[in-house]
Amino acid sequence: MGPQRIPPELAFLGWAIFAALGALALRAARRGAFLPQPIQQHAWLAGIVALGALWSLPVHAGAVQFAMIGVSLYALLFGYARALLGAAVAAIGLTVFTQGAWAGLGLQGLAAIALPAALAAALQRLIAARLPHHPFVFILGNGLFVTLIASGCAQVATIGLQVALAPGAVPNGGELVGYALLLAWGEALASGMIFSALVIFRPQIVMTYAQDDYLPPRGRL
Repeated sequence: MGPQRIPPELAFLGWAIFAALGALALRAARRGAFLPQPIQQHAWLAGIVALGALWSLPVHAGAVQFAMIGVSLYALLFGYARALLGAAVAAIGLTVFTQGAWAGLGLQGLAAIALPAALAAALQRLIAARLPHHPFVFILGNGLFVTLIASGCAQVATIGLQVALAPGAVPNGGELVGYALLLAWGEALASGMIFSALVIFRPQIVMTYAQDDYLPPRGRL
């Protein structure tokens, strides 16, 4: 979030909703084993560091900031609840280390964390319910198209939030939206390559992937 001044009531509302979503995510994640395998624990923690690194390298366009979001891929790997919690830790840690503004963290968390995580999880369930259970469908549908839609919506929501807080500082919102969608496309390509590599070489990290549902039994190979 840029340096815009946020009304206290709006900042409080954003924090309240984001905190409530975090509490619900923590409750959902604790129903079963949070990260049962060590490799999953290491990958989840590495994801927190990677998200913080991505967000610490924004591109400035006047009063608006762009950055690769990465939360959609995080949600595809670990599910909505774990992704929301991990990304929230990354956002809080980045705010501490960069001495960022705490007031906008709740609103930014809704736009750049909760929204793409929820969209990615919902679209992943839709693909599983409506499309054939084939590894190619799982990898391409989720790794490319789901991340493109979720990241694009998050980019537009983040821009819309910044424009709403500082309307006079943004001369051409249409150009910014186009730039954000191009950035989302690049993120989708990178996420698709990472996702496909993990599904093939380290499927145990992809906690949303069930090999028995997407691969035939050994006797039928």
